[in-house]
Amino acid sequence: MYHTTALGYAREAALRSVLIVAALVALLIVSSAANFTATVRAADEPATPLKAVIIVGPTHSSTSEFLAQGEEFADQAEAAGMAVTRVFHPYATWTAVKNATESANLVVYFGHGNGWPSPYAPFQETTKNGFGLNGTAGGSSSSVTYYGGDKIRQSMRLAPNAVVVLYRACYASGNGEESQPVPTLSVALQRVDNFAAAFLADAVGGSTVFALGPRQYVNYAAALMTPGLSMEDIFRLNSTKPGYSSSGWVGTSPIYEESTRTPGAQMLLDPKGSTPETRDYYRALSGELGMTTDTWRGDAPEVGHEDDVVAPEVTSLAGVQAADTLPVGDSAPPTFTPNGDGISDTMRLNHTVSEPAYLQFAIRDADGMTVRRFTSWTEGDAASTTWDGRDDDGAFVPEGRYVVAVTPKDRATNLGLEVSAPVKVLTSMKSPKAKPAHFYAKDGDSLAASTKLTVTLERAATLSWSVVDASGTPVRALLSAQPASVGPQVVVWDGRDEQGSYVPNGVYSAIVTATTEAGTYSHRLTVHVMPFNVTAPVWSGPAGTTVTFTIKSAEPLTGWPRIEIRQPGLPMYTGYPVRYSPKLNKFTITLKSGGTPGPVKIKVLGTDTGGGKQQQTYVFTLE
Repeated sequence: MYHTTALGYAREAALRSVLIVAALVALLIVSSAANFTATVRAADEPATPLKAVIIVGPTHSSTSEFLAQGEEFADQAEAAGMAVTRVFHPYATWTAVKNATESANLVVYFGHGNGWPSPYAPFQETTKNGFGLNGTAGGSSSSVTYYGGDKIRQSMRLAPNAVVVLYRACYASGNGEESQPVPTLSVALQRVDNFAAAFLADAVGGSTVFALGPRQYVNYAAALMTPGLSMEDIFRLNSTKPGYSSSGWVGTSPIYEESTRTPGAQMLLDPKGSTPETRDYYRALSGELGMTTDTWRGDAPEVGHEDDVVAPEVTSLAGVQAADTLPVGDSAPPTFTPNGDGISDTMRLNHTVSEPAYLQFAIRDADGMTVRRFTSWTEGDAASTTWDGRDDDGAFVPEGRYVVAVTPKDRATNLGLEVSAPVKVLTSMKSPKAKPAHFYAKDGDSLAASTKLTVTLERAATLSWSVVDASGTPVRALLSAQPASVGPQVVVWDGRDEQGSYVPNGVYSAIVTATTEAGTYSHRLTVHVMPFNVTAPVWSGPAGTTVTFTIKSAEPLTGWPRIEIRQPGLPMYTGYPVRYSPKLNKFTITLKSGGTPGPVKIKVLGTDTGGGKQQQTYVFTLE
């Protein structure tokens, strides 16, 4: 039995690993530039069970009933051999659902439905055609937050050919709410089509969506693990308890229809009642009705790919180093820092594949233990996949070296060679900041005389802070290889160089470096040392170009800055800024005709609240 919970955000593998026959010898091809290796791997790991996620949202007075039915479905899935993650009220938040469903083969949702058409206009998919969940962990069963189809398409990534079951959700199977009349067939079809669309989107990965209104006395988990059944075969299974309305196949007047929302998908509605006046719409199936359980499990070719016998090949795989995180040492693999501070928390993995394929990723630690499995889809050629630095339980992995291994599998189930590339995780530092990141000390007042550089150490380390200019030339060593303890660490830079002189106006980098037993790395922060930081969408163009410039001043100004524009061949003219705050102004100009191409000098002049006068010139190239 496999059993994990939403509290751990368990992330079991998407597809059972189809292991190549035992081979203890490895090939092969090593690219020194990316440390890229292709290997034949020995069958030393057990097959990974199929991953099922059971979600139960808050449903007011029905919550206890839905929790019991969700637990029953979860138990059936475990008994069938699946690895099950429960995401149950009151912890069924969007974050928990998104994390748990990554690479899931089966997603079952018990909860409220918010579909379309409905009385609640207008149509939108911010809240419609998705899940009703807890807005926050520990929330009330009477408080429901809806996450619609847009959110699912944007963030949910299931396993290839995943099956989704929408259980007890209003609108999903065609009917509305209990108080509403039986809909027309046209409305029922629209509701089914709309509710399934996001789950069937290519990016999401769903292949078939079951929408079931009342309780179904059918063991769908066991049926999915039965070889040779199609999704329609499973939908047509009879109830084990005859006499329960719309439980199991009804068969009175089945309705087949092509999907409008999802080209190529079909819908099968199984209403009770032979005439429109007596029908209900409590059972529906959408997507690839003919997909078999063998294909769902990854044991059989998908339709149209039966004759493909050529295995896919991953020809390149490499981690991409984040620009502002700097590993030390020429031989250091790409390094990232997954600790939740938003700075290089993820590792982008670039890959090139010979054909469209499912990529089965396995992340292994230095001992060769697999800490994370997930699956992504590539259309072939050059693409990328992201690892978020978490293990199968949803926790950030510890510091150390890891091997990212990927095995390609095409739609015909041909399995290519595993390839791998190294990455490194270092997390001794968290949340480095420069505050303010824009200051001006040269005028000698106290309005913006320095910047405070902070970083929090997660473990004791040897710490350094330095400042370099835009060319990388060292300007100032603020702290040099000093032992530092766990907690916040602070240094201050006053805008001076090693000789005590103020540095020229410009953009500088403050670099913090930490060394522990796990390794050495740096984070780089950008600091603007200048009175005015002026930005624009373009810095070149012909006469007649209209440009809006944003002026951010390091120090608060007493009034509007003056803008002087000197365009080659024309008299100086001025711009008129719009003041948004004492430190933020914008102005828009149209470059005049009649002059000559060349540098247009834009001078910004202002007086700070301390009476200091400041100016800075920027150049726009007139073509």
